[in-house]
Amino acid sequence: MDRRQAARARLKVPFWVNKYIDGYPHLAELVDVSEDGLLLRTTCEPTRQEEFYSLEVGVPGSARRMWLWARNVRRVGNQQALRLMGTELFDRAYLKQLVRWHHGDA
Repeated sequence: MDRRQAARARLKVPFWVNKYIDGYPHLAELVDVSEDGLLLRTTCEPTRQEEFYSLEVGVPGSARRMWLWARNVRRVGNQQALRLMGTELFDRAYLKQLVRWHHGDA
């Protein structure tokens, strides 16, 4: 079963990430987030699907970038679900806080 177990939040403001395919960044919108997975709305990118992706996520209000490694779970149209793999503790904590902010629990 590849359904996310952690709490997730649909983001209320546009949040952009770079999804790397063959070493090139492709812009995608982060639709919802949890500490162990993401739902992206893809833009212009190659039509073939990869099994794994590296992602660059900017932290709002900071020059810091998170580099995440993700596995493709499913794709329907321009939406793609990704499972995060081997996420660092600090990045996992930030993602968990992002969910709280968008649920209004912070």
